[in-house]
Amino acid sequence: MTARYHLVCDPAAILLNYPTFLYPMKSLLLTAIACLSLFSAAASESSAGWGEWVIEWVTSLFSPEVQKEDTKEIRIEPKVDEATLSTLHTIPGSDTLTLTEGWPYESLNVAGDVDRRSRLLAQTVLVGNPGRKLPLATDHPVRVIYPAGQRPDRFLRMARRFTDVQEIAFSDRLAPALAAAPALPTVVVATDPPGGLSNDDWYESLYTIGDYTLVHFGDAELLDTVPDDWGLINTPLRSKESEAFVAQSLFGAQALFGRLPGGAGVDLPETRQGFREPEVLGIDRSELASVDHTLNRAVRYQATPGAQLTVLKDGHVVYERAYGNHKYRGGEAVRVSDLYDLASVTKAAATTLAVMKLYDEGRLDLQARVSDYLPEYKRQVPGRYRIDQLLTHHTGLDPSLPLYTYIHAPYVADTADERHPLRLSESRWLDGDVPRRLRQDLAKVPYTRTPIHRYSDINYVLLQFVVESVTGLGLDEYVNQEFFEPMGLRHLAFRPLERFAPRQLVPTIVDRWINRGEVRGYVHDEGAALLGGVAGHAGLFGNATDLARLFQLLIDGGSYGGQQLVSEKTVQLFTEQGPYNYRALGFDRLERGYGSITDAGASARTFGHTGFTGTCVWADPDTDLVFVLLTNRTYPDPENKKFMQTGVRSRVHRDVYRALHSFESYQPV
Repeated sequence: MTARYHLVCDPAAILLNYPTFLYPMKSLLLTAIACLSLFSAAASESSAGWGEWVIEWVTSLFSPEVQKEDTKEIRIEPKVDEATLSTLHTIPGSDTLTLTEGWPYESLNVAGDVDRRSRLLAQTVLVGNPGRKLPLATDHPVRVIYPAGQRPDRFLRMARRFTDVQEIAFSDRLAPALAAAPALPTVVVATDPPGGLSNDDWYESLYTIGDYTLVHFGDAELLDTVPDDWGLINTPLRSKESEAFVAQSLFGAQALFGRLPGGAGVDLPETRQGFREPEVLGIDRSELASVDHTLNRAVRYQATPGAQLTVLKDGHVVYERAYGNHKYRGGEAVRVSDLYDLASVTKAAATTLAVMKLYDEGRLDLQARVSDYLPEYKRQVPGRYRIDQLLTHHTGLDPSLPLYTYIHAPYVADTADERHPLRLSESRWLDGDVPRRLRQDLAKVPYTRTPIHRYSDINYVLLQFVVESVTGLGLDEYVNQEFFEPMGLRHLAFRPLERFAPRQLVPTIVDRWINRGEVRGYVHDEGAALLGGVAGHAGLFGNATDLARLFQLLIDGGSYGGQQLVSEKTVQLFTEQGPYNYRALGFDRLERGYGSITDAGASARTFGHTGFTGTCVWADPDTDLVFVLLTNRTYPDPENKKFMQTGVRSRVHRDVYRALHSFESYQPV
């Protein structure tokens, strides 16, 4: 229906009260109206309507007040900005982003920083948590909104340690776009400087869009307009310390027990481990200077081009550093997010965990023989060994897979074709039938007449086949499904080039045996390469921090973030000394050749594994410490023995133990 309008005041009133800038026109208009009135009075009746129309038309030009009769309200919806909406549909994966800064942050005044952290944490309050929004889940992306020009860098970096983060700088175009964007858990970060005026106008426009969580750095008295359905964390000051611990608290990695002066506040307990300044857990970071010196010296003397180090204490990351470069010449600097070829650490970090899970579920018997799960080896040598013998290398099988036949033409080619679809490197391709042939050839490998302790890759390839037979999944799929994904370990992967850019992968070797050239992102171990890149003895890539968290799972009795991934009883069985030799079921133990480490404080219960490429991981349940050191000491030539000759791994590990309990005000937090 068309809206109609009518005047509610007379023409004289309009003209007498109209703005002064129209005064020069008033006399002319009044004269015109008077003439028109006289004209209309003298005119015939047929012309009377015309006069009224003129008066109505003139007055309509100046009417300041109209009423609508029988009208419909017209709303103009704000236009959605397509560029902003597109941004709201894009979520960068945290595993695709590089982390250049380790932990803890660099400090010019450690004591001052630690004191400031303690004071701010005590004053940080979870004011409201309606619907128990917090802690946020780590398996779902999070949207973070902040005012343009006030990007909370350290907050965002820390949040990305837990999940994928979509960061949005606020603008006037954001609110309409948010209404049309996919719904995500949303955190609004606002900063009001001490002593300044509140600038909360910008986020008030978001109050009706969704039930978000506000992280406010400033005076809590400025927050009286926040809706009741919003979560709210307030901390009095924005600093590198508060950005880090508040971001962790969102995911349950930092407890909050503070209260406002009036007593308002809600407890937020810790549900998973996070990052702590070393001093918070009793380690004086200056005591770790010898660790940095040893690793920098190893790089300088070309024992390895670079390295990563991560130390966990009481489940928290207390030291995370990167050293050197990807290569000796022309390589980019190592970042803490880069992935290394873990080599034989794969045996413990993938295959053994898979066996533990299946045993825990009653799907695998440690006393059963290989032939019970792999009938193809019935009445053949591999079929006679028990699962626990494979785990402890107590078989006597030959150390290496029978590879020589398959490392030349016609099985290896310079280009891909129908026969050679499997990629070995950027320049070499493998016959697609080789993995099957190699599997058959395991029936013919040399062995000892009676089982003895002999370290052998074949043991763990057989375990891989058993796991895949029982689960119906590839080893890589199974451990990703059961461990890596539930724990949010985004930097552990087989065949990493399927997910990561080459610049995030540290090169391992310049291969002259199969002529693969520089091997980056493809497994170095030739046996794993000929099996397609996924093998029970090698093939896993990762960074130091995610590998450390995986082993923390075992110190914590198989529990992570409230989930029991493996029973505590199974963890204990697999990590204590096995039935045949000094090794545990799937793990090495600090038993032989590690005297300097045990003398420095490592317990006899410490378990872990090492790798040919210069990698190692050790978990000590008695001191609740996990130590991970990753290098590519094999680049470009695996014959470089400087790394082993200088004892880099043992020296660094020893010095970490010496730093424990070196900070006087040791109070677990």
